[in-house]
Amino acid sequence: MKKFLALLLAAILAAFGCVAVAEEEEEKVLNIFTWEGYFDETTLAQFTEETGIQINYSPFATNEEMLLRLQSNGGSEYDIIVASDYAVQAAASQGLLMELDKSLLTNWDNLNPDYLGQFFDPENTYSVPYTAGSPMIVYDPSQVEGEITSFADLWDEQFADSLWLIDDARVIIGEVLKMLGYSYNTTDEAELAEAAAKLQELKPNIRILNYDMSYNYLVAGEVKAAYLFTPYVVNALMENPNLVAVFPSEGIGFGIDSIVVPVNAPHPGNAHEFINFYLRADIAATVAEMQWYINPNQAADELIDPDYAAMSPFHIPEDLLATREYVEDLGEDASLFQNIWDEFKLS
Repeated sequence: MKKFLALLLAAILAAFGCVAVAEEEEEKVLNIFTWEGYFDETTLAQFTEETGIQINYSPFATNEEMLLRLQSNGGSEYDIIVASDYAVQAAASQGLLMELDKSLLTNWDNLNPDYLGQFFDPENTYSVPYTAGSPMIVYDPSQVEGEITSFADLWDEQFADSLWLIDDARVIIGEVLKMLGYSYNTTDEAELAEAAAKLQELKPNIRILNYDMSYNYLVAGEVKAAYLFTPYVVNALMENPNLVAVFPSEGIGFGIDSIVVPVNAPHPGNAHEFINFYLRADIAATVAEMQWYINPNQAADELIDPDYAAMSPFHIPEDLLATREYVEDLGEDASLFQNIWDEFKLS
């Protein structure tokens, strides 16, 4: 019996030794894959200074590009990815994401529960919310007659050749569908055809279709109104506080970008250390003020500048919040939206 216990103890110690060796052998490297600038240099430099872990940052342009890369290499090239909700849903369904080890995420409880348990990860198995937001209408009241409250108002003749829309098929067509009383994610052919026709009627009013925020057409006075993602709205209001920003009265689109770890990440220990670093209140507060999205880390709220935190894009009225819809993974049916968008842009 004593011999058996001795052997068992030796086996346990050997097992723990293997874990320790494995952790020690993980090189001090972290490979990040997300949009350009989505992790600011200040935060990344602080992580490296505190941990000694060097960061390799590779940008992608779209969620679809990210998914193709994951599918091609089995998730073995990157340690940290930040992507949109529907892309997280798609990656998880294809077995491309690693289950998070919550025992390593000691700052998990800093998260606001309102952003957990969402459709794309109902058990919070794979993802950590990074930012959230809802597109808004922004307009210059000095150039516009009357008050703008709805997405339908953008069809008014006063906006001829003076609108700026984000170049995003699912978001723009989704909001047209909501305006018509349909789901953001419908695949019904008749409903999509009606939305396509309605979108064509808006064409004379559109001056700019652009995803790039390097130049703000609204602040420059080149357009009267725009429909933009949260950080674009925040930037516009910072540049010109006289602008007015509203959530469309027909209902809102909503999105959460999340941090995930690929299933075959080469440095999973470093990835968990980075996530736990981000979950700190002080780091999340810095990220919130640099990324200009809604902050999902409730512990960080008291550290964020009050004037910044009070800006309208961060406060969605409860009645409109109840109408929110996410862009969901539609599989092959997503091409229905892209086909409408491509035809619209080419017409």
